[in-house]
Amino acid sequence: MNKESILRNIGSLPNSTYVFVVITLVCAAGIPNFASANNISTLLQQSCILTLLSVAMALSIITKGIDLSVGGVVSFAGIIMALLMSSGAGEGLAILIGFIAAMVFGFLNGFIIVKLKVAPFIATFGMMGIAQGVANLLSNKRAIYLTDQAGLIKLRLIPFLRHNLLEIDLGGGQILGINMIVVITAAVLVLLLLLYKKTVLSAYMYALGNNAETAKLSNINVDFWNIFVYMLTGLLAGIASLLMLLRLNSAQPTAGDGLEFQAVVAAVLGGNPLSGGKGSLPGAIMGALTVFVVRNGLTLVGANSNFIMIILGVVLVLGMIMNDVASRGFKAKGACKQ
Repeated sequence: MNKESILRNIGSLPNSTYVFVVITLVCAAGIPNFASANNISTLLQQSCILTLLSVAMALSIITKGIDLSVGGVVSFAGIIMALLMSSGAGEGLAILIGFIAAMVFGFLNGFIIVKLKVAPFIATFGMMGIAQGVANLLSNKRAIYLTDQAGLIKLRLIPFLRHNLLEIDLGGGQILGINMIVVITAAVLVLLLLLYKKTVLSAYMYALGNNAETAKLSNINVDFWNIFVYMLTGLLAGIASLLMLLRLNSAQPTAGDGLEFQAVVAAVLGGNPLSGGKGSLPGAIMGALTVFVVRNGLTLVGANSNFIMIILGVVLVLGMIMNDVASRGFKAKGACKQ
């Protein structure tokens, strides 16, 4: 591989990759203990939830929509799973029902947007309130703690086995020294990227985001694929709620508060402009890691939560400006070639 091709490959990386590298190096050089193995391990585990949500947000943004309900769905699905487990239901059944409930919210988002012609911002914002309200009602605004017997300490891969031959420790277990939460997140992302790259999903999503009417003329079932995308974002929010349950061994009715804002920041920073029609799932992943590096670094230096939210707001604005500059540069380059 020659120098020109290497530079071309580097230049094709999402903008968030460069931001991530720069911010990580600055934090590692200026903040004590940031680069320690323990802090890096903690950062990776904690970033898993936001990573899934940022990818979910990117999926909806590419189709020229947005899903502000993901935070509420995280709270709602987590409460559903915790209530079922604490009442004696099997872990597998509780997880399945939690995922289905999250996908139902996604379906409702898509149905309201597609069939009732409600703007995505309004529809998903309203559904966020509904999901959060139901979570509060079901839990009486209290956290639901799981015991070792009723919780997610272990999950049998084949529930009918009388012996624990295929039992794994989801919360605290490891595979090759890697925490199970990170392993689950990586597996979900790999499957999602394969679905995105190896099927018609990505092409149809870009078509929907660029011009829905043109997509219809190309025999794309616009309504189906829009609803499917929102069901997929709902499922990812459900998986994120499971990861939160694994990490905390409890479900909080306000667990998802503010996560939708951070997911938007990460997705936009990852090269997914709110105008839709273009974007990058790997960019959203890097955007989520960047957001968590910023949060982690500020926490280590003692910054309070309000200051962190201010900084994330600044990052969002800078990300939008960066996307706009990159888009103009791309158009200018294309015009020069012509």
